[in-house]
Amino acid sequence: MNDPMYLLTFVAALGCGLVAGIFFAFSNFVMKALAHVPAAQGIAAMQSINVVVLNKWFFAVFLGGALCCLVLGVTSFLRWQKPDAGYLLVGSLLYLIGTILVTIACNVPLNDALAVVDPSSADAGRAWTNYLKNWTTWNHVRTIAALAAAASFTVALCRASSSIDSAGFKTSSPTMSATLPHEPEEWPRVFEQHLNAGDLDAVMTLYEPEAHFITKSGETLIGQNAIRKALDALIEAKTHFRSRVVRSATVGDIAQLHTDFDGTTVESGKTVPIHSGAIEVLRRQSDGSWKLILGDPFGRK
Repeated sequence: MNDPMYLLTFVAALGCGLVAGIFFAFSNFVMKALAHVPAAQGIAAMQSINVVVLNKWFFAVFLGGALCCLVLGVTSFLRWQKPDAGYLLVGSLLYLIGTILVTIACNVPLNDALAVVDPSSADAGRAWTNYLKNWTTWNHVRTIAALAAAASFTVALCRASSSIDSAGFKTSSPTMSATLPHEPEEWPRVFEQHLNAGDLDAVMTLYEPEAHFITKSGETLIGQNAIRKALDALIEAKTHFRSRVVRSATVGDIAQLHTDFDGTTVESGKTVPIHSGAIEVLRRQSDGSWKLILGDPFGRK
């Protein structure tokens, strides 16, 4: 998978999962074990842990995950139409707020306060009891947040994969493949096939980049971008055609077709019949296929 967003999401899911695992260990047994030893020993052990944990490998996972989440969260707004965008945003917010912010605002201050406690002092026992209760509570919160973030990113990966697989199936399916006609008379049939399947990308492969298209009102659309909008409107209206070539003539690399299109479309919520007597002018391409250079769907009224 060469998609940068997919790879970044995978790294974020892995990082959040690793952080959730580390924090889960503390919530599940490390803090419980420290609570069963004398306060002085527990304080000394935790003070040592809080120093040793500040290493490049932990920061790489902890802050690296935050950086990934920041990028994914911002990017999700720019690609909100994608099926994974919502999960990317939720996962990013869970980790940035529920794990990073909670750590900075809650766990770190508690660690700083514990760092100045003398394990042999008279108040050490009370300080240790309060620390265990408050630190572990907030650790539960950031553990759950990191785990939920990892789950959200995992769902995003699944949604992205499903979208890619569907696109792959779409382009490889016999009815959806962007097969180009190698005879002029095949052009209407291939056009009909792709349009009826709703595959706009495949339809546009049948047009030259600077093709001309004459609308029913007489306006001439020039270029694939303009023509694409007109054909997209047909697909959105659930238009389905059956084509029949009435006449064809070929001179060198140029061919002219007269084609009847009969079918249905949806107008104001109702399915209505449509008919057009089209004129198409095609040009032979270097690979032997034929593409449209001029189309007038209502040229033969």
